[in-house]
Amino acid sequence: MNDIEVKQLTEINTGRASEMMKSFWSVQRYLVRMMHQTAQTNGITLPQLHGLMMLHEQGSITQKELVRRTRMPKSTLSQSIDGLVERGWVCREINPENRREVVLELADSGKRFIEQLKQQEQSTEHQLNLILSTLDDEVYHHMIEAHHQIVEGLKEQFSDCEGGCRHD
Repeated sequence: MNDIEVKQLTEINTGRASEMMKSFWSVQRYLVRMMHQTAQTNGITLPQLHGLMMLHEQGSITQKELVRRTRMPKSTLSQSIDGLVERGWVCREINPENRREVVLELADSGKRFIEQLKQQEQSTEHQLNLILSTLDDEVYHHMIEAHHQIVEGLKEQFSDCEGGCRHD
């Protein structure tokens, strides 16, 4: 490949990277807005919604692990969990094997609340399902595969994770 071809390829890829980042940011911005609206409609905060959804997905989990997975500040998560425990949606117990660890789990009422959220027409998940149902199956599967390839490629860039990087 000569210098002109390399320069053209670099310009094309730079444009693609910029376009991809703008696309992801735009989708993320609207998803966060939708989640915020879902939280407000149901009288909870966005951190509480995020914590509930993560507990629903993960099952029983330590508070420390939930902080890591949600990437929320420890104090924000702790306050959010306090409110969810008060409502009876989350159970918080000391780990009998390690008394310094707090284990969190959705209570039955929390599980029912999550199921109610999923059924609400204005909920993030319901709205996203409606939008995704308009995509052709092949387009959807190509999009998911492309996202997977991007994530795998980006993971390789952060193998050392210096500077406070967190593993997912």
